[in-house]
Amino acid sequence: MQNLSNITEVSSSINPPVDVLEVVFSLGVTLFLAVIMFFTFKYSRSGMVYDPKFNSTLVLIALVVTIIMHLIQTNLALSVGMMGSLSIVRFRTNTKDPRDLGFVFWAMAIGLASATQNFVIGLIGSVVIAVFLFITGDRRTSSRSMLVVIRGSRSNVPLIADTVLRNVSNARLKAQNLLPESFELVYEIKTRSEVEQRLLDELMTIDGIDSVNMLAPSAEVA
Repeated sequence: MQNLSNITEVSSSINPPVDVLEVVFSLGVTLFLAVIMFFTFKYSRSGMVYDPKFNSTLVLIALVVTIIMHLIQTNLALSVGMMGSLSIVRFRTNTKDPRDLGFVFWAMAIGLASATQNFVIGLIGSVVIAVFLFITGDRRTSSRSMLVVIRGSRSNVPLIADTVLRNVSNARLKAQNLLPESFELVYEIKTRSEVEQRLLDELMTIDGIDSVNMLAPSAEVA
């Protein structure tokens, strides 16, 4: 009986009782801070680059990290096993923007701050990061980078170049494919949407142009 009592005491010291209210409150704080992160990601990114599924995943990461931290805090054996497991895990995914990695770490920081009761640090840090990302985000300017692909047959290529440069002074020719019966020109431009539309209208009035397509650079959508 004495041995059983000792085992019970050791088990209680290793696995302290769970405070349900504390867990629920920390998850609530996590959700609140994750909402700040959610709208920061949404409104600091251009519509072309914004990925709603990735944004929802960020909120999920914050909640999962909070749960994992509570498990680690209340179970010494599990924390040791978790450390060993995470040391061999490799996360591989393609991101549309290098800043996406920063959002992942932000989500993890929210979970850690909430689970360890450092709510003030989590709130202040989230506000500072949100302000910084809004200032430096994609939507701070109305200009955007696009690729203009012009295809046709027997057209006046110099006239096309003059038309593009007249509307967008910083346009760059990225590719040029001239054949006896057809041609393809690819320009990189960065301008406002209304200028893009005006450029499209002017290009389509040039004889010999069959199609004009505007695409996002591959670096932004891959």
